[in-house]
Amino acid sequence: MDIALLKKEAKSKKTSSTRLLELAKISDPTVQYAVAANPNTPLAALEYLSGHGKWTILKAVAVHANVSLAILEKLAVHKQVTVCQAVAESHKADANLLLQLAKHSDANVRQAVVSNGNCTSSILKILSEDAEFSVRNRVAQQRSCPLPILELLACDPNKYVRASVAWNENVPIPQLRVLATDPNDYVRSCTIRNLKDRGEKTLLIALARDPSDEVRLEIAELFMWYDQLHSLLLNDISEKIRETLAEHHQLPEKEMLKFALDSSQKVRYAIAYRADVSQAALRVLVKDPSVEVRRALVYAKTMPIPTWVLETLATDTDEGVRWQVANNGSAPKEILNKLLLDLSEEVRAK
Repeated sequence: MDIALLKKEAKSKKTSSTRLLELAKISDPTVQYAVAANPNTPLAALEYLSGHGKWTILKAVAVHANVSLAILEKLAVHKQVTVCQAVAESHKADANLLLQLAKHSDANVRQAVVSNGNCTSSILKILSEDAEFSVRNRVAQQRSCPLPILELLACDPNKYVRASVAWNENVPIPQLRVLATDPNDYVRSCTIRNLKDRGEKTLLIALARDPSDEVRLEIAELFMWYDQLHSLLLNDISEKIRETLAEHHQLPEKEMLKFALDSSQKVRYAIAYRADVSQAALRVLVKDPSVEVRRALVYAKTMPIPTWVLETLATDTDEGVRWQVANNGSAPKEILNKLLLDLSEEVRAK
């Protein structure tokens, strides 16, 4: 008996239902697993495997599209927790079975119940009062979570649960406003996206002045540039926040020069590395005291670099900067000819 061939047959979508049932009865676990994972496996084969397979196979049976509720009910009391978790994930699990699993001793099973599309509001209410914060957190993350439950979880003693409520796009405005002033900085930072979507400008401006770097960084990382908010962070004491603004894809040109003169090398590097560096910023950065910043002006650039920048950097005191000019595809022939006479062998070779 060639197990490799049998396994290949068990995996094939062309294998008939009758043959898949026969293959399910072969005692080799790799063949049985292949049958359980085959989307065309018939109910009869799944029924056989549910009573004979190892727990890894039972997990595949539990999440199979053709599994029956009767099989799931049998597997729901299996001693292996991951099998019960797979049952809780099955789209064939009904509300009664999910209610049963909502009382399971393992938190991972209860979390799986929360994420099941068949989980009802009444079950979510039970799990929102779960002793394990991870279960309550999963409830708070559900977009379909009823508003009364979100209101309850907004006052949860665990910061991660409150943060998940703050992230939930359906969180009621009154609770969102309260969470924006939460004592925990992580929770406050998690309100920012929703506050922006709801147009809560006053609270956002307050958070842009928040004492926590984590909160202000969340403002800086907003995908769209909001001048009223981001302008408050241009002189931020946090190097990381200024660096984040310097990397922003919608950074206005007028702010590039400001960051090109920043005291932090990381911030200046972020500007130099951009593909859309303004002319004013380029004039400053080609003379930057940091070799790393000057190299960044030509390193891995896909957009053409102005010839005057390449000419300036082709005479740079640093060999690495000159090498980057030689390596750059937009360097004109005149500059390359000069670099052929460079003192550095590596530059000449490049």
